[in-house]
Amino acid sequence: PKSPCHFLLVAMAKSKNHTGNNQVYKNHRNGIKKTRRPKKMSMQGMNCKFVRNQAFAKRGMQCTPEEKETRLAAQKEAQKKMEEKKVVERADRLKELQEAAAAPKSKK
Repeated sequence: PKSPCHFLLVAMAKSKNHTGNNQVYKNHRNGIKKTRRPKKMSMQGMNCKFVRNQAFAKRGMQCTPEEKETRLAAQKEAQKKMEEKKVVERADRLKELQEAAAAPKSKK
């Protein structure tokens, strides 16, 4: 048997759901700090095939000082060869251009 005043005894619904009253104060007590940047970039979300290959490549580049010297010597030798090849190709190209420029004059 409910009394006629039953609806007054039941707690009323709350109308306020949230307040940011003290939050700013609390946040600034210790200061708002910038997030620290990571020393190493995250590989999460990268192409796993690429990440795997990168790791193997890094390991493959590790070598002793003697190996490093031989690699540098080989690299310099290859560079010299490429420079010589470039010079020869440039000379050939200039010769071709001169011949092409001389050809129309001789036809006239």
